[in-house]
Amino acid sequence: MDKEKSTRFMLKVVGDVATAMAAGLLVVGDQAGLFKCLSGAGPLSAAELSERSGVLVRYVEEWLAAMAGAGYVEYDAATDRFTLPEEHAQFLINPESEYYLGGLFGSLPGLLAMAPKLAQAFKTGSGISFAEFGAGMPQMLEVMNRPVYEARLVRHWLPTLPDVVARLQAGGRALDIGCGTGVVPLTLAKAFPAASIAGIDLDAHSIDIARGYAREAGLQDRVSFLAQPIEDLATAPGWDFISTFDVMHDLPDPVGAMQRIRASLNEGGTYLMVEPKVGDDLQTNLGNPFARMFYGISCLHCVPQSLAQGGLGLGACWGEKRARALAAQAGFTRFERLGIRTAGLVFYALGVGAGTAAA
Repeated sequence: MDKEKSTRFMLKVVGDVATAMAAGLLVVGDQAGLFKCLSGAGPLSAAELSERSGVLVRYVEEWLAAMAGAGYVEYDAATDRFTLPEEHAQFLINPESEYYLGGLFGSLPGLLAMAPKLAQAFKTGSGISFAEFGAGMPQMLEVMNRPVYEARLVRHWLPTLPDVVARLQAGGRALDIGCGTGVVPLTLAKAFPAASIAGIDLDAHSIDIARGYAREAGLQDRVSFLAQPIEDLATAPGWDFISTFDVMHDLPDPVGAMQRIRASLNEGGTYLMVEPKVGDDLQTNLGNPFARMFYGISCLHCVPQSLAQGGLGLGACWGEKRARALAAQAGFTRFERLGIRTAGLVFYALGVGAGTAAA
């Protein structure tokens, strides 16, 4: 046995456990308001942060030590004070900011709580339905996505599809499949008042939340939400724009879903498929922190809930090559990777007719 290799692995395991615990304490610090109290305050002692936050000082001392050890706050031993740098704060403070990562670390308790059930599913080959992840899952996903969707969808992403923008401005029809709590349809409705907007999702609880948001925004007469599977999607009247955001890999039959989407598009219509931004093979993805995270989310959530529907369990990290192949199998003859730059998402525009070949 290579003792040095064994020691390195032991230290890695310890480090990974420490990182997982620190991620849990990110949730605690966020919910207790500790990050907000640190933000913009300069160096603070544990006692000063305790006074600002109202959190017992002994908890604050231990929490700050864990955060300093994880590299989330900076520690000055000479003054025994802690600082949350501005460069870190932008990802931790404002839930309305497109840079906020609270949705990511906030999702961990719910996902990791499924580990015992997932272990049983491993043994039986069964899946875990979306509903089994709990009533909080729809809004957990919403927190992960809402800020960036609201900031980017209309102002930055759709302008890469000028024909779609023109159609929606002229009163076209748009549908978001797997709409969750309705962030994409409601964002579209606010930007394109002449358009007809709809969202569908298999989860009835998500649709109830989406309808509530529509009422709050006064958009209940302009946006329709239906709890239904894509297989029940009517192909007439057709849609000028159909989108799926981080959804296609979760579906039980991706090819069948894309075939239904193709059949539901109006002539010249566009299907926008947004998926995790990963390479085509495991070796490429091993060096990508986002891909490593996607593999974890995929194993904990995406694959089991697809298998629960009798599906393939495609997984989040399927890559562009396979996306092109499945799109061609579904009958799309246009497949374009849009030049939208994001760290974790890739955007494909699909259609039928002249354009980039799907395979």
